[in-house]
Amino acid sequence: MATIQQLLRTIPYGKQNATRAEDIARQLHLPTNGNQVETRKLIREAIAQGHFIVSTNSGYWQSNDIEEVREYIASLRRRAQKVINRSDDIRNMWNNANPNNQI
Repeated sequence: MATIQQLLRTIPYGKQNATRAEDIARQLHLPTNGNQVETRKLIREAIAQGHFIVSTNSGYWQSNDIEEVREYIASLRRRAQKVINRSDDIRNMWNNANPNNQI
């Protein structure tokens, strides 16, 4: 299993150097099929340990730039709100369709 230190050596600094999860997985000899579950788990563990790893659709990078980190936080919050809105919509649709069996 790859370590966080190996991961950090694989993920570059700077948005312009972003690298895709599949490429990180390949370099760390982790599975590259699907959506790189093991790689993303390792990235979450590194973040939990205090490493500033951010991402966009172009890939992951380490950041020491406050604006990049702020933008990433805002992006995560927007995504979280979209998930909350979708769950609210599904609950409301269920409740409307099932007035005697509410969620």
